[in-house]
Amino acid sequence: MTAGSNSQSGRVASMDAVVLAGGRGTRLGGVDKAGIVLNGERLVDRAVAAARAGGATRVVIVGPNTAQSDDTILVREDPPFTGPLAALAAALPEVQAESLLLLSCDLVRPSEVCRMLAAHLIPAEFDGVVLRDRDQRPQWLAGVYRVAALRAEFARLGASIDHAPLRAVLSELQLQWIDAPAHVTADIDEAADLDRARSALERVSTGSDSDSSAASTAHEDKDAHG
Repeated sequence: MTAGSNSQSGRVASMDAVVLAGGRGTRLGGVDKAGIVLNGERLVDRAVAAARAGGATRVVIVGPNTAQSDDTILVREDPPFTGPLAALAAALPEVQAESLLLLSCDLVRPSEVCRMLAAHLIPAEFDGVVLRDRDQRPQWLAGVYRVAALRAEFARLGASIDHAPLRAVLSELQLQWIDAPAHVTADIDEAADLDRARSALERVSTGSDSDSSAASTAHEDKDAHG
């Protein structure tokens, strides 16, 4: 996921990132997910850092003012809480690169997600590369997509995006799937997920984590917004 151009490999010239961070956090009691601290950092800051390390030139966060992170562009879907597809649509006008790294702010290990994606360039005949979990479920918010293909699909769908799932657009693309282990696709939807994540990352920091999958089990396709 680095800058450059290679038509044979399908590498695109540049990449921006979009981090979705505006969900209600209902299953966490309405907490602002972006501000949850994991391993000493807010979840949104961890996702932003991973995106930059993965090669993103610009990072667009979709969420409330509290989700702002250093040197990022903050936008919000209008009206708020109208779902991940509306959030992605709100971010697209700020994207200048040819490809888009799409992440959720609640990934437990966003750096590992980005490393897996970086190892698989978008083939010339595909519109993106996306992780899927051990149950073969798409992890839409752990993928890299060609921006032109995204914009074409949004134009096809028209105005019917409020409360629509990401798959309404993303499943129409030609995608290459990357099978990922459970600890890579783990996210934080519930209090138990957060407890497992903190315990697993603590074991990693002390060198005692012999089972990385203990971070969390993978969840169903991430149509939860942030």
